Amino acid sequence: MPKVEFIQYHQPAMESGTYRIRVEQVVSTKSNTIPSAQTYSREVAFAVTGERFSTLDASDVSAVFPPDASLGDHNNVLAHISLTRSTLPWERAPDEQDLGLPWLALLVLRDSDFPTLDDKPQPQIITLSQLQSTPASTARYPAFELEPSQAPTDKVTVIDVKKGLLSQLLPLKSELAYLSHVRQPLDDSGNLAGEEIATVIANRLPQNGGSSTAYLISLEGRYPSGGDTFDFQNAGDDDKIRLVVLRHFQFSCLDDKQSFSQLLLNLAHDTFRLANSSNADANAALATGSVALRHRLREGDKTVSWYHGPFRPGQTTDLLNLPVRDADELYRYDQGTGMFDASYAAAWELGRLLTLRNQGVALALYDWKQGQAQNIKAAEQAVEHLPLTAPETDSQVPPTISTWFSDLSLLKNVPFNYLVPDERFLPIESIRFFRVDARWVECLLDGAFSIGRVTDGDVAQDAENPLATPYGNLSGFLMRSDVVSGWPNLLVDGYSQVIDNADFVPDAVQPLPIVRMERLSSNVLLCLFDGDVRTVDIHQKPEAMHFGVDAATGNPPQYHKTLRDLTTGDELSNPLPIPWRNEQLGVVDIGSLANAMKGRLGGSGFTSAQFALEMIEGVEKVRFISTGS
Repeated sequence: MPKVEFIQYHQPAMESGTYRIRVEQVVSTKSNTIPSAQTYSREVAFAVTGERFSTLDASDVSAVFPPDASLGDHNNVLAHISLTRSTLPWERAPDEQDLGLPWLALLVLRDSDFPTLDDKPQPQIITLSQLQSTPASTARYPAFELEPSQAPTDKVTVIDVKKGLLSQLLPLKSELAYLSHVRQPLDDSGNLAGEEIATVIANRLPQNGGSSTAYLISLEGRYPSGGDTFDFQNAGDDDKIRLVVLRHFQFSCLDDKQSFSQLLLNLAHDTFRLANSSNADANAALATGSVALRHRLREGDKTVSWYHGPFRPGQTTDLLNLPVRDADELYRYDQGTGMFDASYAAAWELGRLLTLRNQGVALALYDWKQGQAQNIKAAEQAVEHLPLTAPETDSQVPPTISTWFSDLSLLKNVPFNYLVPDERFLPIESIRFFRVDARWVECLLDGAFSIGRVTDGDVAQDAENPLATPYGNLSGFLMRSDVVSGWPNLLVDGYSQVIDNADFVPDAVQPLPIVRMERLSSNVLLCLFDGDVRTVDIHQKPEAMHFGVDAATGNPPQYHKTLRDLTTGDELSNPLPIPWRNEQLGVVDIGSLANAMKGRLGGSGFTSAQFALEMIEGVEKVRFISTGS
């Protein structure tokens, strides 16, 4: 099974900066003609130029989380940015001594940090010359020298933040080592199976129920040698500190009740049927997923008939004799309620009308069937007169026709009100499980195949239908929820067994093939499985893996972190409470947390690799068990 390896850092071969190489050659001889050895030397200067001020290109960024401009349940997330060049965070240094520390940090600013949105720092583009000459009355920025590859007119993006706020948010220099690491994918043999990426993690939770912005900032030379805190250059709390920004992204957090997991856990979960009434005979029909609808008969009379669509709460035992000449042959009479059941007649007529409306398919189907009839007749005549030279008939179905019938088999192009005939079947914030009525689908396809069916001979010929559904047993669910619109990339896994353990799927259990998964509207999701689904897992994409703390529990609520054994990966009991530098602002005390982890886990060393492994959060998953019979 492929693995991901966490690495403390990836130091570049040489730090960014200017270097000199001096080469000397001493020449001497045994002859007395040269009184002493001669020395010849040459000195060459060169520069190693890495990122410093320029905004990172899209190709430099592998991923950010939370995604830019996203809205989701990110309240317990420590934002991160992953970089395609694995050495980038260590190509410079935050001071002149600690070359093993990263020079990049991810600063999270909440909209609530500022009295109004107008007070929120806005990225501004200036020149390096302007950055060098930043007046103290505007903002504080330390003096620096341009490197050989840099020009005074080069552009740089900056933000200005008040020292009083910034001093509560920036990590200590000793914490920087834990906030950057490298990940590399490995194959089953332990060989590198992809590109290494470097990841920088924030030390602050985003705003609950509001918007936040994450800034990848430069810390080059911003910490004094021997000191642990950012050098604010004697600024007062209301003075502004200028920061170079290499990348930024914005996201918003939902209220806890609107989170991915909470929305799913609060869904009304049931099979696809209406509630019982006070009439026992009617309840027998309701139990099959039927509903009483107004019905105008062919002669113009009005009545009420039973109807059910292709989605039913259990297996169907109905028997049909297809093909039929018209839909009237498929009406049934319910003696208990004295009402007609128009379900299969409606499906047959719908298949016929949908195909007639698609003129290209209708004409191609008619021509193909006429050609088949002619081939059959010619073959019969050839067999009667010249049995040894009977021609082979070409029964290949044109792709246009086969595609149309394949789509109908999966209920594509079927109007929604035929699938869900009453809104009560699918209330707001609900999930409904069903089995697909194979008889209903057969009637739909027979109606579609009835184009050109007029005589008894046509009916007999259509008994050999090569376009019958290839699926024998379909099942699935309909979900109507804000989850569908809020998380457009959610994933679904279905299993034919009931799996009670919400965190475990046995190795021997394979997921059912999904034959159709489609959003029928902004908040309605249809999912069909090839087989009888009994367990459904709904989760986010693997890319949604992130770093964060465990959700707050208890009274008063308290964030915590469940640790994993560094050898086995098993979760440990007694989660660690999260230590805060400023709990109100959501700033985690990274140093204290790392020390607490080290003390709990033991071992000789604890680096950013182990810290990242402990802080990583998997994608959220909610499991549903179908209660259908």
